[in-house]
Amino acid sequence: MVNKRLRARAVLALARRHARKQGLRIEEMQGRGKGSHRTYAVVDADGTEVGFFGVTDHPRELSWTVLQGVEDSLAHLFGTKWMEK
Repeated sequence: MVNKRLRARAVLALARRHARKQGLRIEEMQGRGKGSHRTYAVVDADGTEVGFFGVTDHPRELSWTVLQGVEDSLAHLFGTKWMEK
């Protein structure tokens, strides 16, 4: 479980770094977020969506529940506790 507070920009950068290591990429899903919430898809080389997550576009730190949700939704791709490394 994530034990630090991060901003949305840092979470996105961390996810992109891990995706590149796995040969994946992260794309914003247009029209899928509400208001200032953004939804991102993890896509493989063939263009197939293999995972997704959402974060807010606020300049504040994300809550631990949002961080835990992002970590859990991508754990099957990047391994458990991937955000703590």
